[in-house]
Amino acid sequence: MTTELTDIIREATKQVEDQLNLEDDGWVRLGQAGGGDGVTEAERRATVIQARRYGARDPLAVQSIRLWTSYTFGTGLILTTPKEDDSAGKILDAFWKAPFNIGVLSPAGQRKSSDRVLIDGELFFAVFIDSGKKARIRRLDTLEITQIITDPDDAEDVRYYKRVWVDTAGKDHEAIFRSVTNKADVAVNDSDGHEVKATEDAVVFHLAINTIGQRGNSLLTPALEWIKLHRRFLASRAAIMLALARFAWKGKVQGGPGAISTLKAQLEDKLPEAGAVAYENEGFNLTPVSPNSQAGNAYSDARMLRLQVSAAVGWPEQYFGDISSGNLATAKTVELPVVKMCQTYQETWASLYHEIIQYVLSEGGIAEDGPSVDIDFPAITPEDAGELAKSLQLAVQSFPGFTDNRTIVQQALMSIGVTGTDVNRVLDELFAEGDGPGSTVSEARKRRLVQQLTEEIDGNEEDNDPEAQAAGGRRNGDARSNGAGAL
Repeated sequence: MTTELTDIIREATKQVEDQLNLEDDGWVRLGQAGGGDGVTEAERRATVIQARRYGARDPLAVQSIRLWTSYTFGTGLILTTPKEDDSAGKILDAFWKAPFNIGVLSPAGQRKSSDRVLIDGELFFAVFIDSGKKARIRRLDTLEITQIITDPDDAEDVRYYKRVWVDTAGKDHEAIFRSVTNKADVAVNDSDGHEVKATEDAVVFHLAINTIGQRGNSLLTPALEWIKLHRRFLASRAAIMLALARFAWKGKVQGGPGAISTLKAQLEDKLPEAGAVAYENEGFNLTPVSPNSQAGNAYSDARMLRLQVSAAVGWPEQYFGDISSGNLATAKTVELPVVKMCQTYQETWASLYHEIIQYVLSEGGIAEDGPSVDIDFPAITPEDAGELAKSLQLAVQSFPGFTDNRTIVQQALMSIGVTGTDVNRVLDELFAEGDGPGSTVSEARKRRLVQQLTEEIDGNEEDNDPEAQAAGGRRNGDARSNGAGAL
């Protein structure tokens, strides 16, 4: 076949091939890494880097992450172990309250972990057990996890995680961590046929969101393009307003260029004081410039862009600073989807923490079918005080034994704003040891507890009032220093 004929055929089929390439554009071959949800590994990494940038600098992105974390974790979750199993309680306290774990497990650490999983789309916890059975927990950077190694015949059976990173000295490192489902370190062959075994004595727990594949996707993934457009639109609007603001007055004078030059010399760079008088005659007219910036249209356009971000991250538009389109009725209507979303997110975290806790307890010698640990989150939305009081009153009237159930009392205390370690302290005082099995909380103890809580609340309010601080001196601090021991 001659070269000329080949060129003619190539030119004739080029258009068809281009159309076929357009149809194939964006498709991912099944079985390739990242093909489960249509996102390649390169795209995922680029999105994580971009989401981190916007999650730190853009108001819409920052508010989206803040809302999810604040509504879900609030003041921090509460752990409760059965009182009859003191050994499990000691192991859990040593793990949860250890100084070297505070950065991950404290309320601030919980919020940071939530922010990271929302921005990165996934989070890896590595738990190390030392020779003294002390458990240390650390986060691994999502971008450092380069491969998830599974059973070749079962993609759901994750065996290992490969981590590649560079230390502060610029030295390259590579490590293989066991999955929590492969605690026995059962070897497996990777895609190249090489046997893989753990090189680090740690177990990794993986939490992925917004995905149907192995790796997670950032909460901001569907919103990033709209956030960019919103930023560019507002920047353009600001440029228009700054341009229009360059001229505040328009002077019209009779005469040629000389008259205009004379007027310019008189008025330029001479700002009159507020309330000054402008003098005119038939030859000179001074009028203010009233530019039409089309602000109403600009507001509608910006709102359309924000609505796309709102839909992408799951929060109604009034949560992004504009409450003009909302009222009490709509606020209550949109609360239900918000509550459902946050409840789902809370349950996701509760399942992960349960896995971690059960692993730490088992490594400490507690059987896996041993005592269960309750994980409670603060209320997502505040309860109406009046309705809450009525509900509690009706419940106690119908079921008098409710007040003697530690779990129910805990939920009631959390609903009225008692959070953190204060809940466990109050419960310990109410259900003090030594009352005997089957005993109930006495009315006198309840009254003393309510009185103390009232004093503490009043004391906290006065601490925030400078006049009360000046008048009360150390009274409030003394009252609180007695703590639960006064009961």
